[in-house]
Amino acid sequence: MKATFTAIVWTFGCLSLATAADWHVHVSQGNDQHSGSEAEPLATLQQAVMRAQAGDTIRLAPAGAVFRQSVTFVNKVGITLEGNGCTLDGSDPLPADGWEEQGENLWRRRLPLTPYDRHLLFVDGKLQRMGRSASKLPDFPSPAELQPGEYCFEKIDDQTGWLYVAGAVDKLEWSVRANGYATGSDGDRLVVRNLNTRRFLNDGFNIHGRIAFLQAEQVTGYDCFDEGFSAHDTCRCEITHGKFWGNDNAIADVNDCITTYRHCEFRDSVSCEVLLRGRQHRLEDCLIQNRTSATALSGSPSAPMASFQLDLLRVKIAGSRPDNSLSRVRINGGQATIRASEFRHTAFNTLGARVEATDFTLPDSEWVRDE
Repeated sequence: MKATFTAIVWTFGCLSLATAADWHVHVSQGNDQHSGSEAEPLATLQQAVMRAQAGDTIRLAPAGAVFRQSVTFVNKVGITLEGNGCTLDGSDPLPADGWEEQGENLWRRRLPLTPYDRHLLFVDGKLQRMGRSASKLPDFPSPAELQPGEYCFEKIDDQTGWLYVAGAVDKLEWSVRANGYATGSDGDRLVVRNLNTRRFLNDGFNIHGRIAFLQAEQVTGYDCFDEGFSAHDTCRCEITHGKFWGNDNAIADVNDCITTYRHCEFRDSVSCEVLLRGRQHRLEDCLIQNRTSATALSGSPSAPMASFQLDLLRVKIAGSRPDNSLSRVRINGGQATIRASEFRHTAFNTLGARVEATDFTLPDSEWVRDE
């Protein structure tokens, strides 16, 4: 019986190795009618995902290329995406011609409405938010009030609107895609490596559904309207060597998710660097650089009676806000364990939380907690 079982395992193991495939996607030489081999690569990452089966690997080429695409994994198991240092970009270049002159140094162009009615413009590669993000939506100034390098968007009908830009229009890019790497419905054993995401109107990484396990290694998410990385629902994710900056929140994990971040960096957010509202979260060897008015870290249960566990191991929070005020760190509710960590120049509030702290320092900080 033992010998028969071993032979079956060995046979199926060989079968799995024999049938696993590599799918190649090339930014300039691909065609979605191709076979997907290295000699005949596909054009779109989504086509590769549609064809891929458990055990397969998708490879992007050439190394470091920019793909103006997004991808969604739905009901996929055991697929690895090797990004090869490439970038998924949520923006497209705007033509330098075809603009209507509206006054001195003021131009407009009719464009389709964008997802979620959100807007991001990049001027010579630099993000111009106009003070707007997922959690902060001030009104645009009028076209006449725009300064060089600024813009506003005015809706025309249910499908189009006017983009007004003050200044040069020859190096502009406009965000048009919602998410970079996204999941939905069921999934398990998804791996993504060496992939950058930027300029999306929602998240760089948007993890939804019932994802039993997702592993991300050497990834970035930046200059997005909402999050660099966001886990939802009952997803379980592990992120290693990730960097997330220039978003509304660097990361935001909510609902009943479980997330672990190792050797990650979070900085330069609009609202919050690290926002944790799921079931269980762990940060190891991570750095939170709070150099804006954003909250450095905020953790709490997703609902009054929900379970919440936060473990911080060798985490450094470096507060250096422009006005020199203390960086806000809040853990309100649930259980938190803090070990071998340093919160510098912070206002640390743990009212309502059960906190166990060892080898924990708070230089130039204050700690408000339950007595």
